[in-house]
Amino acid sequence: MRFYNDDFIGINETYDKMPYEKQIESKQQMISDSLARNLFDIEPKQIIRNPKPLHYRHKVIVSATNIKTKGRYQLRLGLFKEGTKTIIPGVDNHLHDNDIIQVLKTVEMILRKYKLEAYTYKYPRGIIKHVLVRKSYYNKTMLLVFVTQGFIFPNHKQIVKEVRQKHPQIETVVQNIHNIDTPVVLLDKSKVLYGPGFIVDEIDGLRFRISSNSFYQVNPIQMMKLYDETLRVADIKPNDVVMDCYSGIGTLALLAARKAKEVIAIETNKDAVRDALKNKKMNELNNVYFHSSNVEDFMFDYDKHVDVLIMDPARDGADQRFIDAMLRLQPKRIIYVSCFIETMIRDIQKLKNKYKAISMQPVDMFSYTSHVESVTLLELR
Repeated sequence: MRFYNDDFIGINETYDKMPYEKQIESKQQMISDSLARNLFDIEPKQIIRNPKPLHYRHKVIVSATNIKTKGRYQLRLGLFKEGTKTIIPGVDNHLHDNDIIQVLKTVEMILRKYKLEAYTYKYPRGIIKHVLVRKSYYNKTMLLVFVTQGFIFPNHKQIVKEVRQKHPQIETVVQNIHNIDTPVVLLDKSKVLYGPGFIVDEIDGLRFRISSNSFYQVNPIQMMKLYDETLRVADIKPNDVVMDCYSGIGTLALLAARKAKEVIAIETNKDAVRDALKNKKMNELNNVYFHSSNVEDFMFDYDKHVDVLIMDPARDGADQRFIDAMLRLQPKRIIYVSCFIETMIRDIQKLKNKYKAISMQPVDMFSYTSHVESVTLLELR
């Protein structure tokens, strides 16, 4: 399972208090300095600003902690202070979508009403570890996930009923079940407590089902700009074959399929591939092929040509075997979508004998944090 840091961003005290204009200046300078330090001969374009820098997160994960009140522990939900294991209680955060804030307040109140407590390795009698809420930008419906230690979830039917009575836009509720101590929020074992187990969102006329474990950008407005930029620099022609590596639920693959002759999409997560196949059927696009496979193994076994390769790795970037597989395929263009510039620069350095960096477009996906997304175009020399 891949763990995406941008799913679980904590509170960065520096950026959290910085005026938005200063944030943009700081991020632009950070990117320019990183490129110059590594002797890149491209100048990053001006960062694409977030038109809604507050309350933009349509996916929120909060963690549970116990606060001692009047001699007994009470559950509180909150965010980690970035870089620490300290949970700051409170869900009323200026980055969270306002509807999600109201849901989280209700969830916290009802969990406390039924005297459920937070699980930690120091307090193993607790049950609740995290709560996740995702909201569809398209139709405003929501997915609610309770992450529990173990499968026992007392009063869950009544809890779900009471939460939905106050928030009927919650279309589905899932329990994600842990049986180990881990920093990973969502593990593979889940149980649907209400509804279909997914919600539906829309991008540029295409519909996507999103389940609890699906990777899907948290900022829908900037996501659309990021994908627009990715497809623009990819410059996909009607006869092009596109390979989308770590394709998730098929967002970029299906968008690219409307332009390309054929799209080969590869993903290791079987749940994501199942969603991608449903999305392919829902959107009636028959020229995209989803493969549930180790990405590097598939790339080494693939014996046809590739015109455009799109890569959107996790924060750790690409490993050497992935780089070797790309060099073997030698696509004409590589579009590297990155959420961490340092690993992106490291990976591009390994490609520099065969590929030239043409352009880089930063996107302010995560306002009021230190994180920045970017789209870099590489062309075969």
